[in-house]
Amino acid sequence: MLKYIMITNSIQDKIENNEYVYGERLPYENELCTLYNCNKQTMKKALAILVKEGFIVRRRGSGTFVKDLKTVSPIHYSSVVSTRPFSNLYNNMTSKVIQFSVIQADNFIASKLQIQKEAFVYHIIRCRYIHGKPFSLEITYMPINVIPNLKIEHLENSIYAYIENDLNLKIQSAHKNITSAISAPLEQKYLLLKKSEPYIQVEQVAYLSSGVIFEFSYSRHHFKDFEFHTIVLLG
Repeated sequence: MLKYIMITNSIQDKIENNEYVYGERLPYENELCTLYNCNKQTMKKALAILVKEGFIVRRRGSGTFVKDLKTVSPIHYSSVVSTRPFSNLYNNMTSKVIQFSVIQADNFIASKLQIQKEAFVYHIIRCRYIHGKPFSLEITYMPINVIPNLKIEHLENSIYAYIENDLNLKIQSAHKNITSAISAPLEQKYLLLKKSEPYIQVEQVAYLSSGVIFEFSYSRHHFKDFEFHTIVLLG
């Protein structure tokens, strides 16, 4: 086994076994190099994998910290959502804004965004279309102090483009959880589902490169259009 893979597995094991706990700063890179008897390039490769897989986060000027394992998926996936009729058509996506308001976070939303209860957040509901056909129904919460000055025109186009191009923030990673449920009138109306038909839901918590959570969202899809692709690392 390659050295950097061995190091990745070792640090991951320590995180999963609570030798390194949530919020703890990892030893500095040179200390880890000494501990594992490797050069900086090898250690950088190992840490990059752990960042990508959502076990750690780098914070500029502060170091590398352990993420909350409750939000780390037990498998590693390369692509979460594939909707067969919509492949390679994302440039033709349009959005209908159903709701755009500011609310105070309840306990659940605050815990997902790791903010104080009653902090102000955007509450956004959008239906996304490709060539006029419903693609997803999105319910999104974002902290106002992290993503300021969000306007309806950003919602009608790309919120992520606004975040990266206008706010100059770097989006780094997202933790996703996939479930299903029987549709309610909201999903039936916008996803063209019949009564008692299910939808597939992708719950997402998204992070900036600073390690700050900027989004908690649900993306709901018609069950006939949803595929899940995964790469599972064995051994």
